Amino acid sequence: MSRDVDVVFEAIERWEISQLIDAGTANALRLETQESAEIGTRRLVQYVLAGTAAAVALIAGGVFLSWSWPLLGEPARASVLGAAAMAVLLGGAYIEKGHRWLPVAYLMQTAGLSLLLTTFMYSKRAWGDVSVGGMIAGGLALAIPVVFAPRAIRTSTVMPAVHLAFALAFLAVFLDRATPLSPDAVVWVLDAALLGALLVLTRMLRDDPEGDEHPWLLNAFVTAISAGFVLIGLTAVGPFDLEDAAILPLDIWLLIAVVLTVRAIGMDAFGDRRAWLAQLLSYQVILGIPFGFYTALEMLDGPPELAFLLVGGEGVAAFGYANRRGLRPVLGAAALAFVAGVWYWGVERGGALGAVFALALTAAALFWISGRTGTPDD
Repeated sequence: MSRDVDVVFEAIERWEISQLIDAGTANALRLETQESAEIGTRRLVQYVLAGTAAAVALIAGGVFLSWSWPLLGEPARASVLGAAAMAVLLGGAYIEKGHRWLPVAYLMQTAGLSLLLTTFMYSKRAWGDVSVGGMIAGGLALAIPVVFAPRAIRTSTVMPAVHLAFALAFLAVFLDRATPLSPDAVVWVLDAALLGALLVLTRMLRDDPEGDEHPWLLNAFVTAISAGFVLIGLTAVGPFDLEDAAILPLDIWLLIAVVLTVRAIGMDAFGDRRAWLAQLLSYQVILGIPFGFYTALEMLDGPPELAFLLVGGEGVAAFGYANRRGLRPVLGAAALAFVAGVWYWGVERGGALGAVFALALTAAALFWISGRTGTPDD
């Protein structure tokens, strides 16, 4: 049973002992909590099994193709891949209509989109870029999100985010297969498309923060922010050729993502979605650990103290914010960031008596703060 369920049971027991609720109400609350936990467990099992099934389906497709590949020409191979991908995608969309096996439906559609993307990329072997076949393949790639995304927006809260991510990939395939644009120009077009999508999603999110009209909106917005890391990285190492300095625009994008997440957590309109946003913020803090190390050690070529300042400082700032807001997932991520910074600095300065003294002093300070935070009853 999860820790959250244990906390709920402990709270019910406290309320019963304090006579805030009677025994009948307490038993009813325990039963409802148990049933809710079992539903959550079954849903997790569904996702695990559906994910495994999707992976097995992809492996089965690979085994079949390895057997039939030598017997087929390149156009036939691309056609077989495309047909299999459409079958998986449409099968997932059909299952979603029943609203029963949603994890299966989502993962089948995701697997189908992945296979379609593989098909359009593989079609290079059958039809060259900017040829008639290549332009048709590129046009079909662009048509996939145009055809399937509107339905997902009407019926799902999860698949619009998935389609947004794949739409950028399908747009890249279209530009590569059907136009004479250079790779750098393709990246610029993708950047513009993502920026446009973010502006639209931001305006929609401001007008509908509670998701009453568009329950899929927050998922799609987070997906767009996440896609930004990929495109900014490609832009930095491609058109700008920044090499080690490519981490700098990624740092800026991560900072923007953190600011947006913190602002969303502070908005009353997001209500019960704050727990989800807190989990997102914890992932951002964890992502900041390798970003901080790379920035300090590779881009700036700084000493271990600079790495500790960036990574450990991130942990201190995140801990202070999470402690004020009561964001438990962020507290763990913040502690991990601080320990990572201290560990690296301690290893690099290992043999220096001053480092040992500084680490011991830090540990003593943390123990003291921990004691001051609690109460005699805790």
